[in-house]
Amino acid sequence: MTGQAASARQIVLASGNPGKLAELSVLLSPLGWQVRAQSEFHLEEADEPHPTFIENALAKARHASFHTGLPALADDSGLCVDALGGLPGVRSARFAPLSDASRPQQDAANNALLLQQLGDAFSRAARFVSVIVALRHAADPEPLIAQGELIGQIGRAPLGQGGFGYDPLFVLSDGRTLAQCDAQEKNRISHRAQAMRRLLPLLQDVWGRSAAV
Repeated sequence: MTGQAASARQIVLASGNPGKLAELSVLLSPLGWQVRAQSEFHLEEADEPHPTFIENALAKARHASFHTGLPALADDSGLCVDALGGLPGVRSARFAPLSDASRPQQDAANNALLLQQLGDAFSRAARFVSVIVALRHAADPEPLIAQGELIGQIGRAPLGQGGFGYDPLFVLSDGRTLAQCDAQEKNRISHRAQAMRRLLPLLQDVWGRSAAV
């Protein structure tokens, strides 16, 4: 096998998050793909200045592919609350304006600000949204795009000890919050898992027919 052929089944994940890497490695291994984190290549995170998940996901994937020469996979995700016009949306991770905060501190501030802005609103419908894109190369004119959603409500107080981010406030249809679900169940029903389930057949069917990958 030539060096080019050997690298053809590698794909770079536009993230250094070890949890994402492990999850996506398991999902892509049946298709013969080896997932490599962009941190292996000492890449800094791409800028995410765009107002939509799809634009930010594409920016991250193009950045990773351009600097590694490999096909790339990227996701952008967040919480969208109807009563807030879709906020926090792409600002979900940094909804509360803190600087140099730890992840738990930022999460707590984000949740507090969300509850403050919602107040006593009757409508508390919300969605966790994930958009995942895959590019064969940085200038790929036909990116593969898949979206997943998890529908719920925003509770009035945090419940549960698991998860992270907005999980203690995100109430599922059975009345539990995501923070009250175990990790295996959360990973099975999550917005990212749903997006990946939609992306996998595209990778297999579309890229499987492409001589470029």
